[in-house]
Amino acid sequence: MNFIATVEDNQRSNIQEIAQSLEKMGVQVREVMRISGVITGSSRSLAKVRIPGIRTVEQDRRLRAS
Repeated sequence: MNFIATVEDNQRSNIQEIAQSLEKMGVQVREVMRISGVITGSSRSLAKVRIPGIRTVEQDRRLRAS
């Protein structure tokens, strides 16, 4: 399941470390956006992404034109 996670404002300087922690847990990190405080990636469970430093996690629902 693809996700979009936002990092707590006071943890933005630690976004790389948070992304590395997710990777160590088996989460596939696709992109780390330092300025906006967003991490995107893929995980079997969104609950697995909810670690200290993460404010919100949402399923990435890409829209396609029909």
